[in-house]
Amino acid sequence: MTDQGTVLDGKYEILKEIGRGGMSVVYVAMDLRLNKQWAIKEIKDDGSKDTQTLLKGLEREANILKKVDHPVLPRIVDIIQKDKKVYVVMDYIEGRPISEILKEEGAQPQEQVIEWAKQLSSALDYLHSMKPPVIYRDMKPSNIMLKPDGNVKLIDFGTAKEYKIENNADTTALGTRGYAAPEQFGDAQGRGIYNTDARTDIYCLGATLYHIVTGMNPCEPPYEIKPIRQWDPSLSSGLEKILIKCTQPNPNDRYQSCSELLYALDHYDELDERYKKQSKRKFGIFMTMAALTCVFSAVSAIGFMGQRTLLNQNYISTINTGDDYKYAGNYEEAIQTYQEAIQVNPKNEEAYIKILDIYVNHLNNPEMGLETIASYINGSKSLSKNNRLLYQMGLTYFDLQSYDASLKYFRMIDERSDEYGENAQHYIAMAMMMSEPNPNYAEMKADLEEFEANNAGMATGEAKFMNYKILGMMYVRNINNIEDADTSAVRVLTTALEDLNRNGSVLGNSSAYYYYYNLYLITAYRSLAEKEDSDMTEVHYYSAIACCDNVLSQIDREENPTVFESILIDKAEIYSALGNTAEAVEVYEEAENEMGTSSQAIYVSHLRFLYNQYKAQNPDVSAWNAPDILEVYTAGSQVQGIADNFEWKALVNSLQPFLNRAPADTEPSADSSEEAVPSDGPADGETILDSEDTDNTTSTQGEEE
Repeated sequence: MTDQGTVLDGKYEILKEIGRGGMSVVYVAMDLRLNKQWAIKEIKDDGSKDTQTLLKGLEREANILKKVDHPVLPRIVDIIQKDKKVYVVMDYIEGRPISEILKEEGAQPQEQVIEWAKQLSSALDYLHSMKPPVIYRDMKPSNIMLKPDGNVKLIDFGTAKEYKIENNADTTALGTRGYAAPEQFGDAQGRGIYNTDARTDIYCLGATLYHIVTGMNPCEPPYEIKPIRQWDPSLSSGLEKILIKCTQPNPNDRYQSCSELLYALDHYDELDERYKKQSKRKFGIFMTMAALTCVFSAVSAIGFMGQRTLLNQNYISTINTGDDYKYAGNYEEAIQTYQEAIQVNPKNEEAYIKILDIYVNHLNNPEMGLETIASYINGSKSLSKNNRLLYQMGLTYFDLQSYDASLKYFRMIDERSDEYGENAQHYIAMAMMMSEPNPNYAEMKADLEEFEANNAGMATGEAKFMNYKILGMMYVRNINNIEDADTSAVRVLTTALEDLNRNGSVLGNSSAYYYYYNLYLITAYRSLAEKEDSDMTEVHYYSAIACCDNVLSQIDREENPTVFESILIDKAEIYSALGNTAEAVEVYEEAENEMGTSSQAIYVSHLRFLYNQYKAQNPDVSAWNAPDILEVYTAGSQVQGIADNFEWKALVNSLQPFLNRAPADTEPSADSSEEAVPSDGPADGETILDSEDTDNTTSTQGEEE
């Protein structure tokens, strides 16, 4: 322990002790030169293995963390070694550790926990993006300080954190059991414990949030993390799904980045079973990649002939060879060939855009593609002024919800550019609003309407059709926040379809836009139909069904089974809402015949539909004569993993009175077919099991990640 009044390095006067752990003491100190208070953590170098493990990485990581600039992360400003002690000087943070708050108050309010989760995810994402990345590895309530303003700050991070050391054979595991990910402890012999990455922090954060929102400590035996609604049924099923995904034992089953987790937290209510107008966010990344494939190829085809300078024959030939490799699925060879084209003409953006296209749409590694092209842009003055390439970088980041990064590239575009300048300004406004924790939706609506008006006056081309898509996406994504967003989405997208029918020949692949315009229209029409004051409910529902058919006509079921099943579920649900039971059943049966036993979502939705139909006619489940329910239940039970599906389990539990007697009493008979599915909807005042009563595994379409 260092005495009060001691001055370290001639400038840091120890004022008092404010914390103590097994291997360290924390003081508050005054900087005599700057008249500023700092926290100083003292670690005694006693030569032990545990201390050496802690100190080994101290200098290496602390030198990196000196550079951090993030509101949730304290800075490390100095490291001092004196008298076999190491002193780490960092920001002094006023507040209380959340661990203390949990002891006094128990579980914290869900909305507050989600806000803290976003702040912590942002901080971890910042650390992971450093070069080299910094992996925190010890997230827990005691390392999170709640400041007087209600925001949180991480303490004891990186090398400054206090590890719980556990000996496994001849290795050391770093982390706190209960919060730590399985890979932090390796196998039975302790092997592999250093194979930690960003997904390790995602597990630790998930376990920490679980503790904060439930009050249940995962550090206590048997170290279990259960679904949070087992402890508090009032909690969001959307948040429950997020925490379950964060804390999967296999890192490949978790969120793969904190930016992905941040998006999920921003839209947790869209995963909730009570959220009636869900978007298909779970398909977002896939659909973004598919859309960008069409966009990039179309933009390239159109722009190819419009270069301000003619490409030389060698460049054209090399690009064509790269295209041949790409179409054949030889992506590495294609990238290498496009790089050869860059050597021929480094100022032409075509090859760069094609490389980005492959990484985003074919290799499923947009980060690598963006980083690769960014390195080219950073090293070339001509590329840093190439509006078309900058625009594609901005669009790619925007579609991936990386709004801060998209702002960087849109801001680099020359505002005077006839083709990209004005569009870039609209994207800047949208990206800035989407980056805010509480956007001004009235202002967003005004900006979107201005963008829409400007787009109407643009010349027909790739940029105009892409703007239609983004406008539709923005209205649909904010359909519950922007006033009359559904009406605006229908207006924009129907105009887009009319324009596409007239002028789609100018595009290299107009079918991609046809697909997305219809995809977003399904959500918009369903929203309009579900409004209580709507006198055109049937018209809107049937318009949504027509859009479902249009989307299905563009889908290859084998390549895109998830989208295929989701649209069929949408179609069946719409028929159900219309009271057209026979059509709904026909759609479900078509889906099951097409998908076999590969789809949980189809069988869950079908079983829920049948349950609601029977329950509306007879609340006594045990009295049902329902061979169709037994058939769907039997077939659905063969689907791999469905026994762990929350909604399936809830439905099966509700059906137990029927299932217990079903084998003896519900065999199909010649005179039972007419009463198998009641033709009428639910009776007035009847309570039925629907998406508000169970964990809906399907979602309405229209969201891109």
